[in-house]
Amino acid sequence: MYRSDSDDNTENIYDRICFSEPIYPETIDDLKAGIEQAIRLENRPAFAQGAADRLNDLGVECTVSDTDIMLARIRERYKSILGKPCPRTVLEWIRGTTPGNTNRQNNYELCCALEMDFEQTAEFFRKHFLTQPFNPKSKTDAVFMYTLFHKKPYETAKKLLESSVGFVSDENAHTSTSRIASFIFEINDDEKFLEYLSSHCYGSKQQFQRARELINSEITQLKEGLDAGGSGKRLNSLTISELLGYRYQLIDKKSEKSRLPKGFTESLPNDVTLGRIINGESVSYELLRKTLMLLKFYNFYSEAQNTDPNIIGGNLMDLYEEIDLALDGCGFAPIYIKDPFDCLLFFCANSYDPILSLHLLNERN
Repeated sequence: MYRSDSDDNTENIYDRICFSEPIYPETIDDLKAGIEQAIRLENRPAFAQGAADRLNDLGVECTVSDTDIMLARIRERYKSILGKPCPRTVLEWIRGTTPGNTNRQNNYELCCALEMDFEQTAEFFRKHFLTQPFNPKSKTDAVFMYTLFHKKPYETAKKLLESSVGFVSDENAHTSTSRIASFIFEINDDEKFLEYLSSHCYGSKQQFQRARELINSEITQLKEGLDAGGSGKRLNSLTISELLGYRYQLIDKKSEKSRLPKGFTESLPNDVTLGRIINGESVSYELLRKTLMLLKFYNFYSEAQNTDPNIIGGNLMDLYEEIDLALDGCGFAPIYIKDPFDCLLFFCANSYDPILSLHLLNERN
């Protein structure tokens, strides 16, 4: 049976990025191998690979190049399983557009149309949507978390979503993500679930509170070594300069940064967005995840010394574990070496000066 990708390939990339000969960073050219690998990863049709693999599992022979076959079969499945036409957005994903996460109902419904269970949906989100599934503080995520975990039909999810349309976010609700998830796993009654959901609706500002706490803690640690003179805005600018090696400015399209994969450069923090995080304002999932990983990376290597290959490898694994634990605790997607951002960050970690390597990536000259 056709499989577009394999776990062995993932392991090979992991070994190449994390455990090849460490680099001595002096110029951007020293990071060429990592940049080229990240660009190849970004250019791979991650979503189409996952969709083709799943269709093959369901008895439809196709490859990532068989767009017409995938379009036809997925359209049929939306009509026969979900009782609705396939949204134009999903059709564009199949044609090659990168899937978004703004309307996550589209993501979940595709998984339902492809008859994925709870675990298969979680894996598809991580590997092919490149995001974390089942954020129980999101009303849509909570509904699909409940129905998929308890093996309920799509029709139940549809009814629950319709019933919860009028639910209003409670700005004073602060139940932890883990407690909400535990309740969803324990209860198997639609009415009780709706009752619970009605009093545990969260707006975007209330989501990922743990991430904001960790980010603020890491920022405090980083700022301890900075000259704190001036306003908070100036201090945010100094933090970004220290973290990424530059002050926030418009990107020169001819610069080295513009030749990095978008998966790396998009949603990087700047002094403005850092201020929004600190002030508890609404920001994107991608910004929070990248900011947390960058701060963990910087603070770790501000103290660690990469003096020989064995120490470099050991430090990298310690950092990998530390970041993965933090991501899991925040409800973020774990490290995935096929994600261009994760790939380049850990390529920088496999060097004699990880912070300099990261700064070289972000040079604009």
